[in-house]
Amino acid sequence: MLATSRAEIAARQARATELMLAQGLDALLLTNEANVHYFSGYRPFMPWASTTRPFFCLAPAGREALLLVHDVWSGGARADSPLRDIRTFSEIDGLPAPLLSETFRAQGLAQGRVGVELGAEQRLGLSYQDFETLQAALPGVAWVDASSLIWELRLIKSAAEIARLRQACHATEAAFAAVFPELRPGMTQRELELRFRAAIPAAGADFGFIAPTFGSASYTAICRDTPLQPGALIWVDLGAVYGGYWSDFSRAATIGPAGDAQRALWQQIHQVTQAGVALVRPGRPIAEIVAACQREAQQLDLEMNFAAGRIGHGIGLMLTEPPHIAAFNPEPLRPGMVFTLEPGIVTPDGMYVVEQNLVVTATGYELLTPGRWQIWEG
Repeated sequence: MLATSRAEIAARQARATELMLAQGLDALLLTNEANVHYFSGYRPFMPWASTTRPFFCLAPAGREALLLVHDVWSGGARADSPLRDIRTFSEIDGLPAPLLSETFRAQGLAQGRVGVELGAEQRLGLSYQDFETLQAALPGVAWVDASSLIWELRLIKSAAEIARLRQACHATEAAFAAVFPELRPGMTQRELELRFRAAIPAAGADFGFIAPTFGSASYTAICRDTPLQPGALIWVDLGAVYGGYWSDFSRAATIGPAGDAQRALWQQIHQVTQAGVALVRPGRPIAEIVAACQREAQQLDLEMNFAAGRIGHGIGLMLTEPPHIAAFNPEPLRPGMVFTLEPGIVTPDGMYVVEQNLVVTATGYELLTPGRWQIWEG
């Protein structure tokens, strides 16, 4: 785990204050893992393993945020977060309402307008009943949806965030390069998965996810002891996590030579993807990127039917986050946006998607996945 610098956190707080003042908010209360990490630098340990011990980051406008965690997490929080005010509680049978109430009153927020994670693509890190308990404990607080504010902050990545995303992509590329050339007849789906699970840490990141297909149009939720078939398209959607930041892109391989039709369609899908990549620059509406991919696909007489509704998504502290790379999104690209581009085709013999990860720069883009995209042939 990498520490987030005090300067990085301070810059986020300053920008958050600007947005809070513009929206008439006195503070933000963050409870979701990714948002707590973003505002405090503390990456909660295994939050998915237990919902018994929530965590809270209170960010008053114009002041340094403070962190509230259970006693069991206090050592990690103090080691990892640059915040100076870290408070702890011992309750495991419900919300630490007394500590939260006391903290709000000490910060002059008992009658404030406080933004919370209530809206688009946000989730509270506590139960609805606990949120009701919090509302009852602080009857003077006006709770306001802050999802648009949070996404506005997280949408534009800093140089430090982009560096972590770049490392996550590097580890993923290294894993593909390590595993795909070693495919052999008789290797099983499960062996393939285990090799990827080992290859990403060997490249210096944490394993994130694997979602493969094996010569069919269906994602494999569980890799089994089923032998890989020579000639079948083995498509792997793979992600690594570096310092909390995700990569997400897909590559393919065959055991033995690929068929001419497989190579041709893979090349065409890469061509469609590159038509969108080539247009990435600040000010370009996202819908125009999608339209460019669609035009190229039409010229090649291809019907894109992968991930209906969009052909990419933002990426950062979450595997998928705004913006949607979709025809319905007119939002202009801005420097610091990081997203995937994944137009593709699902056929009876597998997925044809050459996904790329990009960051918008001041003058164009940086391809975070510049390595091999061709089918690996054993």
